[in-house]
Amino acid sequence: MDLAYQKLTSDSEPALRKSLEWITLEGTYAMVFSVLTGGAFLTGFALLLGANDFEIGLLGAIPFLAQIAQLASAYLVDLTGKRKSITISSLIIARQTWWLLLPLPLIGGEWRLGVLLAIIIISNIAVMMGTASWMSWLADLVPDRIRGRYFGFRSAIIALSTITATLLGGAILDYFKYSNRAGYGFAIIIGIGCIFGIIAVMQMRKLPEKPLAQNESKAYWIYMLEPLRNKNFKHLIRIFLVWNFGLGISAAFFSAHMLTNLKMSFTQISLYVSAASIAAVLLNKPWGRLVDRFGSKPILVLCALGIAFVPMIWWIPRPGHIWILAFEAVYSGALWTGFNLAAFNIPIANSPRNSRTTYLAIFSVISGMGFFIASIMGGILAQNWKEIHWPLGVQTVVNYHLLFAISSILRILAAFMMFRFHEPREKDLPSVIQYMGDSLSKRFSSGRQLFLRISGISG
Repeated sequence: MDLAYQKLTSDSEPALRKSLEWITLEGTYAMVFSVLTGGAFLTGFALLLGANDFEIGLLGAIPFLAQIAQLASAYLVDLTGKRKSITISSLIIARQTWWLLLPLPLIGGEWRLGVLLAIIIISNIAVMMGTASWMSWLADLVPDRIRGRYFGFRSAIIALSTITATLLGGAILDYFKYSNRAGYGFAIIIGIGCIFGIIAVMQMRKLPEKPLAQNESKAYWIYMLEPLRNKNFKHLIRIFLVWNFGLGISAAFFSAHMLTNLKMSFTQISLYVSAASIAAVLLNKPWGRLVDRFGSKPILVLCALGIAFVPMIWWIPRPGHIWILAFEAVYSGALWTGFNLAAFNIPIANSPRNSRTTYLAIFSVISGMGFFIASIMGGILAQNWKEIHWPLGVQTVVNYHLLFAISSILRILAAFMMFRFHEPREKDLPSVIQYMGDSLSKRFSSGRQLFLRISGISG
């Protein structure tokens, strides 16, 4: 790992290399917590406790409603400048409250689902309190000149952590499920997640605090409205509001569809997630270089256009015929890798340093509200359409298929809105596509020449 950091930084920056190493380790351990307490595992846990489609949608909506807490966090950061203490204390609460859920799968009672929802609300509010300060702190810890490459490298390492945690969680759950002790499996993976959550915070504690100017004199409402006076940044918020609405209408139901309609085991779901993560491992570094070379916008647009059609692929699989998901995992994993890098960088790059915490908080809260509203709507629609079973050739169309179609249409709309956003010194999309094509052509040509040489030697 040390050699990788030396490529990103000069020999005169040992402190920076050490900080980057700690940031990567923090993300790696934190991802284990996120994987074991989210996604298909959280959906399966909720279904075990008796959740219906509306409640599954509500689970997907809670994190985005909780983003309102970022406004309070941003205000505290600008008032005190203490990003490190706000981040660490918030994330300890967010990750350690999950210990309270361990007994739930081992006891009975309809009240358990209410407790699950309450803990998730508390945890997500704390997460968002920490996120606003962490994003601002992180932006100052990682220099602009290496941001794309570094986060590409970090994301690749985190993807390896995702694969490991996903396969481990799936194996544990299936083992206990097949022995009719599914509750024990969920208790174990939640406990493991909490342990890794505290280890992640321990890595974060090693990072240096970067001084931040305090803004005590600003009136609260003036301070919060500042990002909305920036015309370009306001358009960026509008784009992600529509994009997140398109995601939220269906996001909570992919896992539910795999578990209830496609009859997939947790191991199969884990293999699906791992395939997407392997694509991320292989492509994070190239995407990071493209972001550094061409800027975030063209990468964002390119990936968004491809991602827009992903929900329609989910019309193809049916029980016993899920082969298409192998392709979908790699395809979407590759595109989401580039999209997430660009989407992470673009609000940072387009916000002023001294007001960055506020800008990022406003961006997350408003764009996140699109996901929240859409997820609630998706839950209501899924519950109202639960009786739908329309024959379509060899497929049977169910409520989730309709949500996937709506999601695809909204994603396409948001992707085209991205063309109207402009960054300083941005490159156009055709330049990126041409560069990618030339790079692939050179690699293919080099590989072909190597093959011919080897064949010649063999002959």
